[in-house]
Amino acid sequence: MVEFGPIHMIVLGFPDIGKLKGEALKEVFRLSDAGIIRIIGLLAIAKDKNGKVEAAHLTDLSYEDRVKLGAGIGALIGFGAAGIEGAKAGAEAGAIRIAEKEDIGLSKEKVMDIAKEIPNGTAACILLFEHLWAKKLKEIAIKVDGVVLAQGIIEPRALVALGAELAEGANAAEKVKIK
Repeated sequence: MVEFGPIHMIVLGFPDIGKLKGEALKEVFRLSDAGIIRIIGLLAIAKDKNGKVEAAHLTDLSYEDRVKLGAGIGALIGFGAAGIEGAKAGAEAGAIRIAEKEDIGLSKEKVMDIAKEIPNGTAACILLFEHLWAKKLKEIAIKVDGVVLAQGIIEPRALVALGAELAEGANAAEKVKIK
């Protein structure tokens, strides 16, 4: 069985904490409760108008799953650095690092470093989550030696850029026809 589905990170900024009503957080919890995603790590930081920082972080992962994820991430980094031997050393180091922590979140010092970068009266959220809905698809693909050839998220600005590029190409082609 596949241990983890695809993992995704989203970083959101909120320029006016006065407008926040908790709706986005409720939606993340709804998706988690419905079994669509699993929260690997969520860090929310709010900074009031006077610069006072409040932060919260959480995870849906059990201790065992945090250790498995740490080992997996460490193995991949180690493999990239030094092949099979690096993967073995990386898996061990990743598992130990996670095992020694209370949670998968960032240290208080790292949270404060992030908070320094956001203006007063704003908030930021870093969400790392697993696509639970894709685990079965991944398992089926692995059984038949399937491999991911590409993946990504198409953001609206990428489509706008594509449209501009296509228009530029069409304009160039039109100019060639006119001559």
